[in-house]
Amino acid sequence: MAKAKEIIGLDCAAPVLERAAEVLRVRFDEVVNLRDAALDFSDIEGVHSMRVATRRLRSALRDYTPFMSQRLPKQLRKELKQLADALGAVRDEDVAIVALETLQLEADKTESVKAGIGKLLKERSDAREVARLNLTEALAVQHLDDLQNRFAAAIDKMATRKKSKRAISFNEAGREVVADGLQDLLDLGTSLYEPFKTEELHEMRIAAKRLRYAIELFVACWGEKIAPFAAEIADMQSFLGEVHDSDIWIESLGKRLRRDQKDASGNESDYQTAAWLLSEFVKKRTKEYRSALKLWSEWETNRFAERMRAMIQA
Repeated sequence: MAKAKEIIGLDCAAPVLERAAEVLRVRFDEVVNLRDAALDFSDIEGVHSMRVATRRLRSALRDYTPFMSQRLPKQLRKELKQLADALGAVRDEDVAIVALETLQLEADKTESVKAGIGKLLKERSDAREVARLNLTEALAVQHLDDLQNRFAAAIDKMATRKKSKRAISFNEAGREVVADGLQDLLDLGTSLYEPFKTEELHEMRIAAKRLRYAIELFVACWGEKIAPFAAEIADMQSFLGEVHDSDIWIESLGKRLRRDQKDASGNESDYQTAAWLLSEFVKKRTKEYRSALKLWSEWETNRFAERMRAMIQA
């Protein structure tokens, strides 16, 4: 996955509008520059990198909009989401295929299960081909260039200050954005005490992701002081991401098993495969959930939130 481009020479004391427009243009450039890598389907990391770049762009837009004179036009927001969805559709199948291939190797002593996983792999591969065709269309050069030009023009308008908007520095905006993101994550933290509330845990993962991206926006102002906090937030996001992926598999496999149980003519091998995979994903979910809960407990013990607040206000 490509790292966010560091923007050299940012003046943290400069007005936030000036710097926000600059950062947003750079973030869009990152998306465009990853087009060829995303369409090189011989390496699945290209799609992943462009998807993450798109997430960074949309997250930055979300963070900066409260300080700007207006929102990005609805049509542009819609097109950015469509681009993110097209990338996400391919990435989801890539991740599913890698997971199934890994489990197929672990099931090599159970031939019926191994064969059943092979059928699932064929299903996901077919779905990926469709998603790749849609992505290729979404990333047509003319369309992407047009989107970038309209986005840049809209950002210039948004960066025009209105008297009703208070003038604050880039650094002050960073304090507000990161502090709000931290509070969002803390508010959702109690979700970890209810391990089977899957939607709440998913929302907590999104909050961790948004906070990490927000930190990236202002790291130029805070330097290495923020790095340890960002690393731990990334760990939490990763653990909760694995929990969410497992939840999707668990729900899907549960539906398969219920369907096969009702269908008397169902294939026994398919039923055994789904049951074995369900067991594996339950074990994986448990492991990742315990890691997230352990990290959260450590945060409570070492006053992670209080230390981070003190750092960003210093």
